[in-house]
Amino acid sequence: MKREIRVEDLVIEVRENLRRKRNVGFLFQPNGRLILDTPPRVERSVLKTMVRENLGWIRLRLRKVREEARVHPPLRIHNGGHIPYLGENLVVLWVKSEKSRVHRAGKVLEVHAPNARHVRRLVLEWYPGRASRAFAKQVERWAGLPWLRTRFKSWRHQYTRAQWGSCSEDGHVLFNTHLVKVPERLVEYVVLHELCHLKVHNHGPKFYSLMHEHMPDWEERRRELNDYQQILFGD
Repeated sequence: MKREIRVEDLVIEVRENLRRKRNVGFLFQPNGRLILDTPPRVERSVLKTMVRENLGWIRLRLRKVREEARVHPPLRIHNGGHIPYLGENLVVLWVKSEKSRVHRAGKVLEVHAPNARHVRRLVLEWYPGRASRAFAKQVERWAGLPWLRTRFKSWRHQYTRAQWGSCSEDGHVLFNTHLVKVPERLVEYVVLHELCHLKVHNHGPKFYSLMHEHMPDWEERRRELNDYQQILFGD
């Protein structure tokens, strides 16, 4: 369910997310608006207080995202364009062919199709398969975390504009398919972040201590990931 709150001159959209249990997510849009991704039935007064307490940071982030959007407009997939893939820029090249397939050749993503109007659809179908590989690699990388044996049930991914990842208290983890577009070290950060939440279901000192133990530079990676917010609003 969508609703709005107003704090000073900011009109903020509120989206209730049934998967969220405790924390509120901040989603900064390139058009200068803020979305709060919240657990169900959070009081308006609580949300307004949260925004007021973080107002300086919120304004700074909104300004930065607007500036980034002017330099890096939202992704639009087409023949001859560029698309991000694990931090690299690939050139999309339509190859006329009766059989449809997508093939990466170095920095070129060849899209074989009967005509160019199929390019966007085929690239969007290609991304999830690559995302599955990227997430599987990182989940396997952290498989030795001792609490996963009893607390980790499953993972999956889907496109969302709300958050990079989430997890439920019963052990199910969700990753954002859009992460396949950012550098691999940032995918690793998100995967570890969610796996650590299986042990500590909040952002308190114990959680941050756990992150520092397993990824000492996680704060640097988080800041870097913030620069990719515009990716959430493209194709």
